[in-house]
Amino acid sequence: MLSQDNENNQLVICSVLIITLVAVAIALYFTRSIMIPFILALFVRILIDPIIEFQTKKLRVHRFVAIIVAVIIIIAFLVLVVPLIVNSLVLFLKSADDYNTKVLLLIETIIFKLQEFEIEIDREAIKESFLNLPFLEWTYSTLSNGANFIGKLILVVVLTLFLLARPSYKKKSETWENINKQVKKYIFAKFITSLSTGVLTGIIYWFLGLDLALLFGTLTFLLNFIPVLGSIIAVLLPLPVAFLQFDAPIMIVLIIILPTIVHIILGYIIEPKFFGKTFNLHPVTIIIALISWGMIWGITGMLLAAPLTAIIRILFEQSDTTKPIALLLSGKLHLKN
Repeated sequence: MLSQDNENNQLVICSVLIITLVAVAIALYFTRSIMIPFILALFVRILIDPIIEFQTKKLRVHRFVAIIVAVIIIIAFLVLVVPLIVNSLVLFLKSADDYNTKVLLLIETIIFKLQEFEIEIDREAIKESFLNLPFLEWTYSTLSNGANFIGKLILVVVLTLFLLARPSYKKKSETWENINKQVKKYIFAKFITSLSTGVLTGIIYWFLGLDLALLFGTLTFLLNFIPVLGSIIAVLLPLPVAFLQFDAPIMIVLIIILPTIVHIILGYIIEPKFFGKTFNLHPVTIIIALISWGMIWGITGMLLAAPLTAIIRILFEQSDTTKPIALLLSGKLHLKN
């Protein structure tokens, strides 16, 4: 009888937990315009905390001055990088006609090859369809999204300043300290490895003469925050431009191989060796987290999937009722205590 009651209680708890998770996911989806900037501001605060702590503890600088210096460093970094990316995009748009010509030549080549196998294709219809593609509308849409991104970035900076302005001197719980320690370690490790990967791949693309080298380097830096899939997307992203720009197959091979080597060395050798296994999450858990957070918050959700899921795992560990779920997320449910 007692065993049956326990099973019923566990069933009720699991049912309530599933309903709660679904309700929270729906709430996060509909409040994403508010929650995304706030969560990003929290992570930015954690990222620049070491800069502030170094100034206040080592250099004996007042906290207010240390915050200003940290914000100036971030703004200076953006001021240096953003104009270079914009210039790269402008040059790419100026070369749009050249790329159109190359695409048309590529279409001609493909049609010619298909006709060798006696496959009939309406050449003029394909050309007309390509020329009627709304490239200008896509450009305006991209610029509009860029302006929207800058607006959100300003909101994140303002929220970060508010979070930094009122530090709490009260003693924090062990759970919060554990979350703060793991997230801080993850963000620092990912920032260093992602920045190194972005810089090195950007230099490789520039050395090989690839158009938009700086833009692809920046995208590599951002995509590297997405576990597993980010590196793959970053390597494949420059290929369309490379196919249109280069005629020699060796250049295409180099644009694939060299960045892949950088990703393997930094992401799978150096990062685990120097920073260890930051989050106790199973690879399958990370994949499911990427899909789930991507459905809720889009690309931002995918960027934050690993730390957010790790926070959920740590919170589940605090209760005996939800501890099996924490073990499931870490892939240790089958192991004996």
